[in-house]
Amino acid sequence: MDKNERIWKLLMFLRASPVPLSWSEIVRETHLYADDGPSSKKTFERDKKDLRNSGVEIHTEIIGGSDEAAGGTRYAIRDSDVFLDLDLTTEESVALEMAASMVQFDAAWEIDALAKLGSGVLPTPPPLRAQLSAPDELVALYDALDRKCVATFSYGGKLRHVDPVLVFWRSGSWYLHAYENDVAKNFKIERLESAVAIGRENSATPYPVPEPAEAMAEDPLLHGPDDAFVAQVLIDPPFARRVERDRGGVLRRNEDGSVVIAIEVRSLGAFRSWLFGMGDHAVVLDPPALVDEITSWLSAILGAE
Repeated sequence: MDKNERIWKLLMFLRASPVPLSWSEIVRETHLYADDGPSSKKTFERDKKDLRNSGVEIHTEIIGGSDEAAGGTRYAIRDSDVFLDLDLTTEESVALEMAASMVQFDAAWEIDALAKLGSGVLPTPPPLRAQLSAPDELVALYDALDRKCVATFSYGGKLRHVDPVLVFWRSGSWYLHAYENDVAKNFKIERLESAVAIGRENSATPYPVPEPAEAMAEDPLLHGPDDAFVAQVLIDPPFARRVERDRGGVLRRNEDGSVVIAIEVRSLGAFRSWLFGMGDHAVVLDPPALVDEITSWLSAILGAE
């Protein structure tokens, strides 16, 4: 693969991901590097250097926990790193959107360009993901579905006892749609932290089976397995119009052009990535527990540097 093509695909892949990614995840999901050995890692380091020399900042964070990935690094490119604040008026933004709609560029390019200019919706380029082999856990999960058994596994640092409903494929990965304590949740199968144990036959509570397209929201903030909560976030003017158009939920408009929005969240990691993608243009206001969580997380990152 040509070097420039590889660097471009790495840039688009990191921008498309809702959460920071480890080196092993980049190797596995992009196929841009032959393996995770030292030679490929040197190529990756050179690609990162070239991106940074081009003005694209690549953020890093240390992987916590106690598993084999602990102490490693995750990488992310945020919207604020490629955002051009042209301070467009409302009339200029509308004119730009009309011009883009009349010129038949590729749709993903058009949306991405408008977003960078502070106008239009968030870009949604397809992630460069491919998972050619089925994970071993699928066998046990399909067995649990066929026999209507409760499934037990570790996920997100917790032991889960769920009633399986559907196994489906979305954006290059397998997911389990299941109910935990009568709440519908989605679990990314490759992130299961243990083998799947199944209970006795007919031990699972029956729930309606959705169509695969309806099993999981398109919004990555709602992809997590935890109970949903509502966050209130203050968005500064450079991002306010775009966030309002993409998410709605405006609670208050301020005279300076900023807005306070209410946003439903199920994945804290995806929420952090979305929030930090706007740099210092977004501030969490509520709930207090989320404010403390974000503050503690940032303090830990600063302490690790």
